[in-house]
This record gives sequence, structure tokens and C-alpha cells, in this order.
Amino acid sequence: MNSQVLSGQMVELERGQVSFLGPKLELHDCSVISETDGRGMAFPGLRMHGGVFDQKQALWNFHFQGVHFLRVKFMGNYIGCDFGDWEDMHRSSVSECDFSSARMHDCRLLNCDMKGILIPKWPCFCLFNPVEARDFVISQQWPKKIGLTLDIYTDSDPECVAALGDVSVLAKESGLPMSEIRERLQTIPGLHIVE
Repeated sequence: MNSQVLSGQMVELERGQVSFLGPKLELHDCSVISETDGRGMAFPGLRMHGGVFDQKQALWNFHFQGVHFLRVKFMGNYIGCDFGDWEDMHRSSVSECDFSSARMHDCRLLNCDMKGILIPKWPCFCLFNPVEARDFVISQQWPKKIGLTLDIYTDSDPECVAALGDVSVLAKESGLPMSEIRERLQTIPGLHIVE
């Protein structure tokens, strides 16, 4: 799909096929239903305004390059995904989006204004400006798996304005109860949890 403007449509990204959205594609208040993984989709020039992006199977290690999301509601499971762009916001961006119904772990939001973005609810957590929490994180004693995760989250460039994790994943990896992990995480400057 390219070089068109669609409104109120359903766009399906089917499993086992490669779907290109763009160049010069605008989706206004559309629903993108994705049954594919990162190998099955590319966004070389997509603008999505409003609507829903529903990832039906877990999406691993995908960077939403070439796409501009404005006021989009995200649903589904995202692991190791990047939203926005490290260098050029004209190439990719995320703005005023709603991630409250998504599950996110090891995800990053890049070069965006977090004031207009809704983050996922507990057991997810969000570390705003993770690079600013680095000194605190490395000064603490953490259980091994949790310490490694926090080291990765905070060893970043300032363009990463938020890192998102899932405490249920950390609990499974570390063998610690979620309540104990939460108590430790809440000591980190910039950490935010939504009930």
C-alpha cells in the first residue's frame, strides 16, 4: 500500500506475508491488525493519525522506522521495540500515543514528548530519562538479572526519553516476587508505575 490516504479502514498485516505500508501512505483513524512478526512488515513512509495498532502476536526487537504515529492506541505485546528515531524526527516519530493497553518489555521511546503519551499499566513500569538514573542504578546492589536489565536501560543516549519494562518478566527471570521487585524499582529516580 502506498501513495494514498485512507480513513476509517481496517488494514491487515497477514502472517507469512511481507507487508509494506508506504511510501506516502496516510492512515487516518484506521485499525492496523498485525498477525506478522518484524520480518513481515516495513514502513517506508507511513503516517498514522489516530486509530489502533493491534499486534496480535508478540513483536520482538523491531524498530518502527519510517513511520510517524500521532494519537494512535497500541494493543498487543512488544518486546525490545523502539518507537521514534535516534537522530531524525522527520524520519520516525511517536506523539500523543496511548500504550496503556499494551504489554511492553525492553522497549524504548525516542526523541518524543512524554507528556502526551500514556504508558502501560502495572506490571509494566516506565523509567523516564533513563540516562539520568544511571549513577543511582550502578551505585546499588541488585539481583543479577534485574541489575543487568537496569544497566542496559540506563546505558543509553539522551535521545532515549523512556525505557519500559515488565515486572512479571523480571520476576520470572529472577525468581523474586513482583512486590519485592516493585519496592526496589520505586527507589530509582524517574521511575513511574501506573495502576
